[in-house]
Amino acid sequence: MIEAFRGKKPRIHKTAFVHPSAVVIGDVVIGKHSSVWPGAVIRGDFAKVSIGSYTNIQDNAVIHSGDIYSDGKPEYFPTKIGSYVIIGHHALVHGAIVENQCIIGASSLVFNRARIRKGSMVGLGAAVLRDVEVPPRTVVVGIPARPLRTITDEEFKKIKAQAINYAKLAEEYLKAESRSSQARHKWGKPRLRRK
Repeated sequence: MIEAFRGKKPRIHKTAFVHPSAVVIGDVVIGKHSSVWPGAVIRGDFAKVSIGSYTNIQDNAVIHSGDIYSDGKPEYFPTKIGSYVIIGHHALVHGAIVENQCIIGASSLVFNRARIRKGSMVGLGAAVLRDVEVPPRTVVVGIPARPLRTITDEEFKKIKAQAINYAKLAEEYLKAESRSSQARHKWGKPRLRRK
């Protein structure tokens, strides 16, 4: 489902893939060859959500702009996700910045005003708390997330390779979706027959 909110409609590049069961709402920008998989939710209601190119938002991940309350007043933060980023299954990125060529592991969270620097990896189930900055090319694990080690040159290259591989998979889905749409147009909507 793709829908506008407060007069702002998601802007999705024509080469990007959004699965029909994903939800994209409001002030959201999705770059070329990026993909949003089944059950993922991207809400740009409090503030803007921007996603770069060749980034994949995997199944059931949630991407939302952030909100912090002090003295009873809300302060809103955009969410920015760079290019060649992998957001794993069930991950949450909320009001945070994820720079280029990072992995946010399955079931992990990156919370308000956190920043994941280029080439870093947030381990499975890790929690990057509010206002924390993960240095470039660093693996963090645990709750709260703490540095484990540095990303190797080989791992850094593999992040981009994995992101490109997901873009190729998304392209297959787009082609299948296009063929399916053409078939529906040609044959019309299927009808049930009564006995």
